Amino acid sequence: MNRILLGLNILLFLAVGYLFLDKFSSSETSTSTDSVSLPADNALNIVYVNTDTLLNQYTLFRDQQKAISAREESADAKLKAQARALEREIMMLNEKASKGTMTPKDLQAEEQRLTIKQQQLMSDQEAITKELMAESSRINDALQQEITSTLRVIQAQYNYDYVLSYGGGSPVLAVNDSFDITNEVINRLNKPKE
Repeated sequence: MNRILLGLNILLFLAVGYLFLDKFSSSETSTSTDSVSLPADNALNIVYVNTDTLLNQYTLFRDQQKAISAREESADAKLKAQARALEREIMMLNEKASKGTMTPKDLQAEEQRLTIKQQQLMSDQEAITKELMAESSRINDALQQEITSTLRVIQAQYNYDYVLSYGGGSPVLAVNDSFDITNEVINRLNKPKE
């Protein structure tokens, strides 16, 4: 989700920068501080998407997030169970060592076995974390491409000059609700693909 917001914020920043340089630097500036108006022939067709609402209502995004969360919880539970089992083995070894029921050679061999098992557990944990992060990144990239593709279709269809991002973390501080196309984007994204 952070990558999507970051991408949309970068797009927004570039769009605002272009807007400022292209439109305001060449137009006559008003001496009034109450408003700035552009000539009618330079009117821009700008809309926005509320990214918070989009991500909350985009079915595929929610489903993917739930699937990743379920895999994380499953992996976490499995690793915790393995860690508890290893801890029990270490406690049993310590108990046997304190009672003197093991030879030093057997004790050393068992300690090496448990050390290797602990290292393998840590290695498994690292591998699972990397795998989940890679999958999450892949899913976020695919979702971002789907959102961008849908926005480009809408932009071309309605001849929008800019489609901005609005929501938490967005540099846009206030918007006119009449320029909100979030519901249309959500409807298109959630529409079954044929």
